[in-house]
Amino acid sequence: MSYQLALKFFQLAKDEGMMGQGYVWIVAYGLTDIFDVVGSPALDVMNGVLGVEPYVEDTERLQDFKQRWQEKYKRENPGTKLNGPILSGLYAYDTVWALALAAEKAGYVNSDFMPSETNNGSSDFDKINTSKAAEKLHDAFLKTSFYGMTGKFHIQDWKLVSTTYKIINVVGQDKRVVGFWTPGFNISRNLNKKADLYTIVWPGGSDKAPRGWLLPANKKLKIGVPFKPGFSNFIQFENGKATGFCARVFEEVIDALPYEVPFHYEEFGDGKGESNGTYDSLIYKVYLNEFDAVVGDVTILANRSLYVDFTLPYTESGVRMLVPVRDKRQKTAWTFLKPLSADLWLGTGAFFVFTGFIVWFIEHRTNQEFRGPPANQIGSIFYFSFSTLVFAHREKIVNNLSRIALVVWFFVVLILQQSYTASLSSILTVEQLQPTVTNLDEVIRRGDYVGYLSDSFLPGLLKRLKINESKMIPFNSPEEYNDALSTGKVAVIVDEIPYLKLFLNKYCHNYTMVGPTYKFDGFGYAFPRGSPLTPEISRGILELASKGRMAELEKEFLYVDTVCPDKDDSQTSSSLTLHSFIGLFMITGASSLLALVLHVGITLYNNRTHLISACSQGSWRGSLVILSKIFREHEDSSNTPDKEETRIANVDLAVESPWSMSNHIIENFDSDTDTGSPAGEETPGREVSNQDLGPPSFAYMHSER
Repeated sequence: MSYQLALKFFQLAKDEGMMGQGYVWIVAYGLTDIFDVVGSPALDVMNGVLGVEPYVEDTERLQDFKQRWQEKYKRENPGTKLNGPILSGLYAYDTVWALALAAEKAGYVNSDFMPSETNNGSSDFDKINTSKAAEKLHDAFLKTSFYGMTGKFHIQDWKLVSTTYKIINVVGQDKRVVGFWTPGFNISRNLNKKADLYTIVWPGGSDKAPRGWLLPANKKLKIGVPFKPGFSNFIQFENGKATGFCARVFEEVIDALPYEVPFHYEEFGDGKGESNGTYDSLIYKVYLNEFDAVVGDVTILANRSLYVDFTLPYTESGVRMLVPVRDKRQKTAWTFLKPLSADLWLGTGAFFVFTGFIVWFIEHRTNQEFRGPPANQIGSIFYFSFSTLVFAHREKIVNNLSRIALVVWFFVVLILQQSYTASLSSILTVEQLQPTVTNLDEVIRRGDYVGYLSDSFLPGLLKRLKINESKMIPFNSPEEYNDALSTGKVAVIVDEIPYLKLFLNKYCHNYTMVGPTYKFDGFGYAFPRGSPLTPEISRGILELASKGRMAELEKEFLYVDTVCPDKDDSQTSSSLTLHSFIGLFMITGASSLLALVLHVGITLYNNRTHLISACSQGSWRGSLVILSKIFREHEDSSNTPDKEETRIANVDLAVESPWSMSNHIIENFDSDTDTGSPAGEETPGREVSNQDLGPPSFAYMHSER
């Protein structure tokens, strides 16, 4: 483009308002010299224009050349104003030197033209005769390399190589260098290091970088805002401005775009506190070009996407049920039994009796407190065992084996007692909340009413879930949700998860979300089909989410920190079971059995003489009698084995010992006296010898009885 054509071009652009704020003009080197050639007229119409030109180092040689050139120019052109040779003039000067050097290298060559083989009178360049001297000069010129006024002169690929450029900004009646481009640092303020450019003044006089393209005709987008009186945390329209989570996310995404998008909000209401229609109606207004976009809590649905394009969702998706909760643990007169399950109660009682029996069995031979009539001994077993529950037993333990068994049992009792106390405290003081309804099938079966958010798509969903339309009640706000659920007007509220979470943020102590999640795509912004803003806004939403800004906005507008009870049944306390303590019972059972076995073994060992003697007689009944007397009769803890032997030899009135019976029979026969048998009763005859017969057998003794 020539300088005069360029001047006229920018004059027309200025007349059309295209040299004002929001525009960017960048010119190549071909027009950068226009400011030096045309001067003030070009500066007036090209304010804010950026240009590039090769960088020429200002050396002493160049300064001397410029001074000589100016002096000569003024002599030859008096009265004209020109500061010095422009850059293209310097390149022309170096080019003439390059031609001179090339001619010098080529030397003298006959300048005769070589006829073209295809010469047919045509004027085509490839058919014009060529000179031998021109070919040699051409080759020499391409190989020429030297340092001229513009720096190193070198041609590569038929082009003059320039490795450094400077960036020019037209400001007022001057052009400023705002930076450079070098192979090492690319765009930079300095030649020798990386730095930001100096401040650029853009068309219109602003130093703020323009955002790029505007929408057609530079109009402001007309953004439709749904009328939402109840859930104002999401979207609310006041005094011509939209507020809430949805509007805030949209504005932050718009601000992050690399270009300007002017817009204004307009509420989809009648001005009297009522909506002009449903959300579907609002979406259809975009399709009719009455709105350029919709910003609000608009759910992405398949039928709506037939008329508009949605951005990516910016909220959690899905629909769930909201139901009241109640404490499933009722406090009754028998609540004290609930900490332990039935099997644990029975198992604990059995081990109480088992441990009491073991202690009694070990202690009753040597401890007077465990002796007495059978009824007293049975009472001692139960009283002693259950008194260990509170460590209030009064009986003194004298046997070390009993002490070992009791120490282990006391450890088990301590753990059981502490566990019971903790579980009972939890039951009496901590609520275990449980939903009143768990699925919609239960609601349908009972014929209960179902609430939903008015002006939403939920009636269609509820009909597909086989909810009778007569059982549906619309509501507008969290307060209405609370009143309906607390009074029993409805059994459940079916709504989108963002609304339910906002509701629970305020009323979390009495309600919970239950049931399956019916999948939907969440909230999105609606734009006309094919709008270039749709992918841009979607990318902005992803950027907000990835940086954590979306979570911050949710916390600011929707889900303020609130301490709520945990309604997860898996985390509430339940009755303790036998399985939880089976290891402890195995330990105490094993220790008690070991003590019993050791006691029986030691006792039998101490009385082994009598047992061996009884066994030698071959009578099992006699052996049982001996064992019974060993473990039944009282033994002084100070007795020795000899005394024990003497004690066992003493005969009870009910059972005579073999030795006393034998002596009695022998004495009767020696005295030849009558035994005083009753009349009619025959006494069996016995053969008596004067030799020492020794103790008779157990069989003989019992046959006598």
